[in-house]
Amino acid sequence: MPVSTIEVLSCRRARIADSPTDEPEELVRLAEVLEALPDPRRRHGRRYRLGALLAVCTLAVLGGCTTLTSIARFAAGMPSELRARLGLGTAVPRACTLGRLLARINADALDQAVGHWLADQLGLWGS
Repeated sequence: MPVSTIEVLSCRRARIADSPTDEPEELVRLAEVLEALPDPRRRHGRRYRLGALLAVCTLAVLGGCTTLTSIARFAAGMPSELRARLGLGTAVPRACTLGRLLARINADALDQAVGHWLADQLGLWGS
């Protein structure tokens, strides 16, 4: 039975006691880590960087978001400076954009990448 990406991230959230650091550099590092994942999107028409979209989704789910709409609202509520540093510019991705990406991303690869990043945040092992 397929598992949704939001469920994968929610399981990761349940395994940690505290949310990740609020330091922008660590959030930028998360986007860089996630940028290395295979991008399931066609090259034509890409508006947002893969790592930035996945970082926003990850942070939103770790913050308690459980729907695409709430993730999109989380993205809209982020400071514009942080969105720019993550690579989104001033634009805010819509729920349908996030949904298409999350439906096609390799959930196992995302789970592993986010798990390593979270472990690094918690000091469980080095980078």
